[in-house]
Order: sequence, then C-alpha cells, then structure tokens
Amino acid sequence: MTLRGAADHWQLFIDDGIIARSTGLTRVVHHPKQRGVVIAADRPWETAGVAPGFVRRRDDGTFEAIYHAYWWDIERSATIENAGYRRDRAHHMFHGIGYATSSDGIHWEKPALHLTEAPSGTDMHKHAPFPTPSGVSTDNNLGVPFVVLADLGAYGNVADPARRFALRSVTLRKGSDDLGSSHNSAARNYFAGELPDFRNDDSWQERLTDIGSELDPRHHALHFWDDIHDEWVAMSQGVIGHWIPSRDIARFASADLNNWTSDTVLYPDCADSHSPERYDEPMGLTPFCAEGVVFGLLSWFHSDRTHPEGGPIFETSPEHPNRWPWCRKGTNEMRIAISRDGGKTWDRTSSREAWVPHGTEEDSYDRLVIGMTPPVRVRDEDWFYADVVDGDHLVIRNNPAQTPYYSDRWSTHNIALYTQKHNRYVSLKAGIQREVLITKPIEVTGDCLELNVDASRGAIRVAIGPAEPVMTFGGTTPSTAPHLLAPTRPNHGNHLPHAGYADHFLPGFAFADCEPVHTNSIAHPVRFQGELSALRGKRVRLLVEMEDANLYGFRFCSPER
Repeated sequence: MTLRGAADHWQLFIDDGIIARSTGLTRVVHHPKQRGVVIAADRPWETAGVAPGFVRRRDDGTFEAIYHAYWWDIERSATIENAGYRRDRAHHMFHGIGYATSSDGIHWEKPALHLTEAPSGTDMHKHAPFPTPSGVSTDNNLGVPFVVLADLGAYGNVADPARRFALRSVTLRKGSDDLGSSHNSAARNYFAGELPDFRNDDSWQERLTDIGSELDPRHHALHFWDDIHDEWVAMSQGVIGHWIPSRDIARFASADLNNWTSDTVLYPDCADSHSPERYDEPMGLTPFCAEGVVFGLLSWFHSDRTHPEGGPIFETSPEHPNRWPWCRKGTNEMRIAISRDGGKTWDRTSSREAWVPHGTEEDSYDRLVIGMTPPVRVRDEDWFYADVVDGDHLVIRNNPAQTPYYSDRWSTHNIALYTQKHNRYVSLKAGIQREVLITKPIEVTGDCLELNVDASRGAIRVAIGPAEPVMTFGGTTPSTAPHLLAPTRPNHGNHLPHAGYADHFLPGFAFADCEPVHTNSIAHPVRFQGELSALRGKRVRLLVEMEDANLYGFRFCSPER
C-alpha cells in the first residue's frame, strides 16, 4: 500500500502505519508534563467539581474556557421528581455551564455573569461530609446558554467556515431545578461560524444554523466529519448495553445528521487485564482530527470488581438476565490511540500503557484522569486540559443507606493541565548502537523534509531510496522488501553484502549526502546534497539512520512553512 504523504501532515509512530521495518528500535510512549490543577472547584456552586467542556486560545492570545460546574444539594434534589434516579447521594447534584478566561492558560478568572441563580454559600455540617448550599445569588460565572460540542474547524475535519462550531443550546431558567442542564428537553443543536457573544449580543441566536437533528446528548456529540465514508461521526461510551461484561466505545455515524447507525469499535481484548481487582475497560474516548488521521484520547478504567454495586437499579431482570456486577470503583488514566479509517478501527499499539498515568495515592488530585480536551497549541507545545478527581471512581456500598465510598469526605472534580512538545506522543528510540528505520512507500508532496526529533545526545541521518522492487538473485527475483543495498553483479548464493554491492539510494540522497542532525527540535529541516523538489510526486522510501536519539515523526512540507 502506498501512503499519500499529504503536504504538512506529520507521519507519527503511534502505530506502524508508515513503518516497513524498525529493527533494533524501541517504541516509547512519552508522558506529558503535569502542571497541576489550574481551574479549581473553589466556589459554592462548584462543591461537586468542575470539568472541562471547551478550551481555546483566541487570536489575541487570551485563553477561554466553557466548563461544567456541579454542586451538591441532597436536600433539594429529594423534592424533585426523578432527580434521584440513581437512588444514591453521590448523584444528588446540580449542573451549570461556567465561563472563565486566562492570560496565560494557567491562572484563570471566573467573571460574574449575573445570568442565573446558584448557591452563594456552603454549610459544611448539615449533611456532612456533603456540603449543603446556603443562600442563592446571581453573583456567579454560570449561565452560558450553550455547550460547545466540538470545534469542527480545528479538530473535526470540517472546511466550511459556517460550520466551524457545533453547539447545543441550554435554556436558562432562573431559579429552576433544571438550571443549566445540557440535557434538558428544550436543547437544540446548531452550527456556528464563531462562538456566540452571549454576553454582549442579544441576537446571537439569529446567527446560528440549526443542525436539524435531535442529537441524543448522551451519545451524539458530533465530533468530526469522516471524508473517507462521507458521514458525520460521534464517539461515546456504550452501545451494546450492560449485559455484556465490559464497557466499550461506540461509533455513531450519519450522512444526513438524522439517520444514525452505531457500532462498537473499541473494547478490552485478551491482552488487557481482567482480574476482579483490576478489570480493564474503556471509560470514554475523545477523538480529534489532525495530521490526516483521528487521534483518540482514551480514558482507561481499572475497575475493582471486588466492590460490586447493588440496589434496585443494578439488579438483574428478565430483560437483562446476565447483568454483571456493575462496578464504579476504580482508577482512570489516559491513553493514546489512533484511527486511520475515520474511527471505525482503532490501533492500540501505543495504548497498552498509560500516556497520562493516574495518581498513586487515594487522595491524589489526579487519582482519576477521566476526560481531556483536544490540544491547545501554545508556541511549540500542546496543552491538554483534563477532568481529574481526587479519589476513586464513585462506588455505592450495598446497604440501605447508600452512603458514599469515602465516609469522611467526598471526591471532587477539578481541571488540570498537561503539556508536551507538539506531536510528541510516541517516539522510536535508538540506543548507542546504530539502527535504521525504513518506511513504507510514500509520495513526496513537498520541497522540504522535516523531522520531529531529539538527537541532542546522538545523531540522525536520512537517505531516500526508490519504492520500486529491487532485482535480486541475478536479476531473476524482484523483491519488494526494503533494501539498503542492491547488487551490482549476480549474487552466487552469497547473501552477505560485499564489494559487489552498491548503495541503493537516489542520487544526492544517500546517507553521505545528508547533513547529520544533532538537535532537539519539533520541526528540523533535513539538508541533502540533492534537491528534494526534484522528487515531488515520486514514490520513495525514507531510511533513517539513528544513534542515541528519539524520532517522533517526519513530514514533507514547503520551505516557507
């Protein structure tokens, strides 16, 4: 198969999609740097926590966040029909959409919007350990009247500027019990060219385009456009149902945003742990399009099934006779996966281990790393905002009181920041012994070759060879195997290279024609004796000679970029 190396698209090593041979190289998953909690649950209307919904950096450099805020109210929820549908105190909370800004992405301000009512104080003793709201006020940063489903222009493979954002409206009802809920029945779904200026523009809704579909808020978040299969795609947990003994990830697809199909596309396999103490399963997946593929920020759950849940909602029934002991206790980490076919299949080569590990202590602020936003580009880094929790995933003890797992405290959601150099999820690493990476055939689509590389301790050189088969065994056998050398005279049974062999490289693109790379750069231009522009449109193989270095990816590009 010939991979088309689209100009400016990086070829990364999260999977083997571009690799023909990597003998002697080690694939390394690199962990982002922990920057700690940056948006803390520190307001009376955030006593249950805050979770990221949408974070971006505006053209003027200002960071902007639209996030979810939750607060406990056991007393009030008991009087609302269906509010206690889970029949446990852990879900007696209310939900609002908050707004925050930052000049540096680390220190955030929560401006008072005065749009809707929320708790103004907290009583820590009335229903300990749960905080009980005391008082009510509009002096808060809640009341954003929409939820951003996705920035389809930045992360969703959508070129139409009028469809850059997918939004779900939220009906504001001051003092109402469904205040701020993104799941209320009045919600509608829209496309927008820009985020609405809901604070200063009273007619912002007139500039939205109705999607024309009643997307299920539990599943259809409208993540991206799949131009391979010409359909809209949304990814979510669960499609089969809980009578299958594992959580799973489903792909929902529609060509017209009305008629949807679904399929399970990611689930535990035989290589995953399935002991009762650590039963591995996916909790969720946030997809985003970049570099011509779909990345998956995979929330991975280590469920502790020695703590099964009981209660009426979890009992077996004639409809679900094989319901397994549903478990919510456990830890979450983030893993990185990749799809090259629009999310229909997911390569888990690099997702067998944590990309963002969870905290090791029961009260670590990142004991759970549940969800994460697509990356925000900041200079030469990617910034990820994550939903973190300072305790195990909720579990309800099997007793009439339905008390929380922690008897002396409650676990709280916060928003943490993780940063890494751009596109440095995974590298191929060479030690002190010189190794060579050989790619699959790829089309040259630019006049420059760039490497995302750390060769500050060692060296890297690149050679370019033709993609056509090499004649072997005296010209009798064409071989498509990647070759460093080609015979100049018949090989009489001697399979070792000798003086009768010559470098099988294109003129001007042998290893000796490449200026060695000794730098640490996310986009280092490779310099050859030959002119790469002469190869534009040709199918070639790249050969990368590495010594004590990490290679994260490569791309063809135009010099001006």
